[in-house]
Amino acid sequence: MDAAFKAQGQKVVQPLVDLAFTDTGAAEAAAQVLLSCYDGSRYHLCVRDLCLLDDKHYQAALLVIRLRIEKGIEPHELFDDTELFSKLCKRWDTQLNVISRGEQYEC
Repeated sequence: MDAAFKAQGQKVVQPLVDLAFTDTGAAEAAAQVLLSCYDGSRYHLCVRDLCLLDDKHYQAALLVIRLRIEKGIEPHELFDDTELFSKLCKRWDTQLNVISRGEQYEC
């Protein structure tokens, strides 16, 4: 991926990452998008939760999804911080990991 494309992608996606580290309902939606594109076997996106995002974050979420599907670019590839998505996984693991969600909802 060329540096200009990476920088532009990061600029658009960074607010979604920042939101995912907060404690709001929209944070959970942001984290679902990022983590499902990062590790879809452990984290799933509930599409209706996208309704919790404002337009700026919704557009960033769509970009993350499009990059993953159309270009094969995972969201962590846009960032130089190699620990960023490990931190995001740790932050949301007990709420969003599919095993944790299944236990929570007795599935």
